Amino acid sequence: MQHTTAPRTGRFLVGAAAAATLVLAGCAADPEGAAPGASEGGGGDTIRVAYLATGSSLPLFATAEKYAEEVGIDIELVEVASGNESITGVATDQYDAGFAGIGSAAYNAVAEGLPVRYVAPMHSGYIEDYFIISSQLAGSTEEAATLAEDMSGLAGQTFAANAPGVVTEALLGFALERAGLGMDQINLEHIPFPDQVPALANGGIAAGILSEPFPTQAEENGSGYRPWATPTDEAPLPFTGIIYNTDWAEENSELATDFLRAYAMAAEDLDENGWDTPEMLELVEQYTGADPAIVAASRQHHIDADLEVDFDVLLRYQEFFMEQGSLNYAEIIPEEDIWDFTWRDAALAD
Repeated sequence: MQHTTAPRTGRFLVGAAAAATLVLAGCAADPEGAAPGASEGGGGDTIRVAYLATGSSLPLFATAEKYAEEVGIDIELVEVASGNESITGVATDQYDAGFAGIGSAAYNAVAEGLPVRYVAPMHSGYIEDYFIISSQLAGSTEEAATLAEDMSGLAGQTFAANAPGVVTEALLGFALERAGLGMDQINLEHIPFPDQVPALANGGIAAGILSEPFPTQAEENGSGYRPWATPTDEAPLPFTGIIYNTDWAEENSELATDFLRAYAMAAEDLDENGWDTPEMLELVEQYTGADPAIVAASRQHHIDADLEVDFDVLLRYQEFFMEQGSLNYAEIIPEEDIWDFTWRDAALAD
């Protein structure tokens, strides 16, 4: 198994850059490196997979490190800077597969007719774990819970998500709806996760959407508080997915299926044993540099062992992005045209 961090210049082929401009115009980087410029994309028996150095990529780390050899495949994990970079690289055949948040960039790529599809869900979670209110407005979890019962009085104030057109922006919209506000009633700022913590502390933002470990850090240092507890009787929402270059997958169907066989093993492992076992924390530290103690103290991510995904939730995302003007098309695309479970179903049938 190879692990590559790409140089930050000269990363794309000329044709890839042109396609990226067409597909991703108006879409910012995803939350949540490529091989040297001489590489001409995937090919051979090694599966080249783009990943982000975040804890939510753990299913990919476990796939490559624990289960790839078991199914007889070779995986090269290539670090990229954003989900949009992963989508662009997969769509233009720089990578065979990758990780991407569920957002407008992938929807726009599908609408443009590029050979990229989600093929399996990756990490999922709860809005309750992401939405956090400034300590300038609520000095405790209890005060935050009371305020979140009706936040209509905060119309016109500044709220934050990390980027436009990404799943976390949709989560902010859903959280505000629950609290009595609409996206059209707030001042929305796009602020990276780490920078939201001091903004919560000084009241620069009223509330924001933060991925772990940042909301836990914010609560620990008194910058902000989450108003809602993690549900125990609701399924988590899908946040990210595995994407394939479908031209590659159709030409290498056995290899594409074997990758998802290994991935399904990793998903079952994480679902049964958790994301915070010593083995998994070691993988997160290896690939991201994150302190295992901080990761272990955070609210954990989730993954469906059967790699199922709720199309009703996905449709709600797409409708949100359309309302926000993040999509380059005018009519909803059926989610069945965005997600292709051909190789997942073949893998699970083995």
